[in-house]
Amino acid sequence: MRRMLPEDLPHFVEAQEGLVRHFGLSEFRPGQAEVISSVLSKRNTLVVMPTGAGKSLCYQLPALLLPGLTLVVSPLIALMKDQVEQLTARSIPATFINSSLSDLERAERMRRLRAREYRLLYVAPERLRSTGFLDTLGEVGVDLLAVDEAHCISQWGHDFRPDYAQLGQIRKRLRPPRTMALTATATPEVRDDIIRVLLMKDTQVFAQGFDRPNLFLEVMSVSGDEEKRQGCAQLAAQGGSGIIYCATRKAAEGMHAALMGRGVNAFLYHAGMEDEARRRAQEDFMSSKEAVAVATNAFGMGIDKPDIRFVAHANIPRAVEAYYQEIGRAGRDGQPATAVLLFNHADVYTQERLIEGNHPSDVVLGDIWNVLRHVPEFDKGVGVLAGMVGASEFEVSAALRIFEREGKVERGSRGEGEYGLTLTDKAATAHPHAADAQRLLQSLLATFPSGRSVTTELSVLSRRTGLPLDEVRHALGLLEKAGVVTVRRPFSGRTIRALEAVSFQELGVDLSRLREQERRSLLLLKRMTDYAYTKRCRRAFILGYFGQSDVEANCGHCDVCTGARMARLAPLSRQAATTGRPENYSELAATELRRWRKALAKDLEIPPFIIFNDATLLGLAAALPTDRSTFLAVKGTGESRWERFGTKVVEICLMARAAGHEPVAVTEAARGRRRRE
Repeated sequence: MRRMLPEDLPHFVEAQEGLVRHFGLSEFRPGQAEVISSVLSKRNTLVVMPTGAGKSLCYQLPALLLPGLTLVVSPLIALMKDQVEQLTARSIPATFINSSLSDLERAERMRRLRAREYRLLYVAPERLRSTGFLDTLGEVGVDLLAVDEAHCISQWGHDFRPDYAQLGQIRKRLRPPRTMALTATATPEVRDDIIRVLLMKDTQVFAQGFDRPNLFLEVMSVSGDEEKRQGCAQLAAQGGSGIIYCATRKAAEGMHAALMGRGVNAFLYHAGMEDEARRRAQEDFMSSKEAVAVATNAFGMGIDKPDIRFVAHANIPRAVEAYYQEIGRAGRDGQPATAVLLFNHADVYTQERLIEGNHPSDVVLGDIWNVLRHVPEFDKGVGVLAGMVGASEFEVSAALRIFEREGKVERGSRGEGEYGLTLTDKAATAHPHAADAQRLLQSLLATFPSGRSVTTELSVLSRRTGLPLDEVRHALGLLEKAGVVTVRRPFSGRTIRALEAVSFQELGVDLSRLREQERRSLLLLKRMTDYAYTKRCRRAFILGYFGQSDVEANCGHCDVCTGARMARLAPLSRQAATTGRPENYSELAATELRRWRKALAKDLEIPPFIIFNDATLLGLAAALPTDRSTFLAVKGTGESRWERFGTKVVEICLMARAAGHEPVAVTEAARGRRRRE
């Protein structure tokens, strides 16, 4: 059968002319012509293309060739804004309606929508909850419904959002002649889910372009944060722009400070920063040829910087889909680029705890509900509530979101308050490294007496120092961590009111979906962990994951096929010598031993070091003992500890060995010391 050329496609000539007229481009990227032809032929279409392959044009061009309105559902306000700005710069009538608009702006855009002045309208899925808004869309008519980031529809997707799950019913109500769903990453099961939830029949699926041969894939084993920072500094030293992804804001701040201390031109970006600071960081990154962005996964959507030379992950991502989407931001200019996962198995356990915390147990949910239903209104904040039920603040926040989504609780408006500050004896002689911390400390010393508790607001400190609010908050955290000032933060949460007075058992909350989401999230994480440990070609692993079967067994572009490119890290022997810690130990075993020791110490109401001090704990993590003799060979153990704790220690060490961690041999000198003791 003769392969159809783009010129043979229906509507190709019309689409080619539109490409030149509206976008000033002379030819389509691979796959775009086929997708656009499908849409113009009134076919429901599912498009799976990697980041940077030109998915947006696949609905933007048809929107200009069709007579009516194209409705684009997108999850990110910033991405809507960027795309609308690019379109209006080309004199294309496009707009967005979302929560960032004032009432007057929203009313004016609704008026122009009813007047049929727009060709493209971007909305978040939450906007489609409004019956009035849907009525207006019904009156105007939707010629094309485009669902961007469509993997959010699927509970098998790495970024499931409940509002996306309602889009099938929305589509049924609006009855557009054609619907297209677009995503950068979707496994075959996610694709099936998208088609099913959107109620699309006779769907044409385009899934291509996953392979990025210019990306070198590597996994580098690291023992802890310091080796992660060394590895990232090594990447930055190779030159060019890069992105370093961290799992938490705290981890991103630590990495950023470490790189700045090494002279790297690094920019920090996470969702906890003020809007202006994030905007400034993004602009500086985009305009610099040697910039390194240190960020959480809040950074990247809409980033189109073609000369990014590396993407590093300092913590394991939660899914292969998320990982491949994020590393896809490197090397969009077609030149060689590197994607490195700095892997420590302890990070897997951190992610597991985050997943479990995001899906709180029935016991935690029940305890929280029993507190809330016995007070007219809970106004002490999430931290106090967490302490009352013996759960983490993360778990409590997740539980409140569940109760709120089920219509069982009501949240009040956000409160405000003053900070309580007390300068310690260290304040007068402290010399913080960070400029913002220096400036804040000078202001505090000039204003407040040492040793006396005072109250103030961040806005006052901002005016006195000339620092933006986010920098004041950051500086205060640094001074607190250094022991220069003690901080009592205000209650700035929201009041919580239970809407029913029944017991948790009578509440009727169906948790089956929550448990299924937790199971799927843990399975997605396991698949990502399998990638880190794979002994076969990494490119083959990823392409096979996305359903591409015709893959070479040896790609020549990953560390498994050609060997690692990252240089071995310098051993931390000097640090080990000064701290008395072993040079090499299993970070996984150390993390689990610390967690077990902390829990046991709490139960026994004793300090943790009574069980094992830190040096002994790390000695166990190095030797990974599996029996009495290897346990007793570690300094600081002994027969009584073997009798009391040996079984649990061996269980943890066996788990670390099963994960591939190797024991460090105990020296004869150490054995001699053990015998003398």
